[in-house]
Amino acid sequence: MVKKLVISILIIIFISFAFYKPKGINLEGKWKAKMIIVDGKKIYPDTLANFIDFDPEIIVNGWTKSISIPVYRKNINASLQYLDTEKGKYQIKLTSHEKALNGIFDVIIDTLDVKKQSFRVDVKLKSNKTLIFFQKHVIIPPWKPEFPRRGQV
Repeated sequence: MVKKLVISILIIIFISFAFYKPKGINLEGKWKAKMIIVDGKKIYPDTLANFIDFDPEIIVNGWTKSISIPVYRKNINASLQYLDTEKGKYQIKLTSHEKALNGIFDVIIDTLDVKKQSFRVDVKLKSNKTLIFFQKHVIIPPWKPEFPRRGQV
C-alpha cells in the first residue's frame, strides 16, 4: 500500500515537471549595456565610451530580484518586480533611490538569429523619460549523444 502511494506521488511529480511551463519572462544574468538614458539625459554611451572597448554590465539577480545599473561610473541598485499583464506585453516595476528608476517600465524583448544556434537577445526597459537598453549573446550548443561505454546497450 505504501509502495503504491509513493510510486503514484513520484509519477505525479514527474508528469507535473514534464508539462510545467513557466509563465512570464526571466532576465536573470549579466547583460551588456548598449544605451542608458535616465530622466532624458544620455548616460551611456558617453565620450569615454569611444576610448574603451568593453560595454558596462547590467546585472539582473534572480535571487534578490534586483538589477544593478551602471550610472556615472557607479552602480545604482533597484529592486524589480515582474507584473502580470496581458500575453505578449510585459512590464516590470522598479524601486530605487534614484527617482528616475522608480515606476513601471515596459519590457521590449527582441531575439535575433545571428548564426546557426547563436542568438542575440535585445531588451529595452522603457518609461516616460528613461530607457535602459541591454543585450546578451547566447550560444546554444548542439546536442551530442553520449559516447557508448563498455557493457552499455
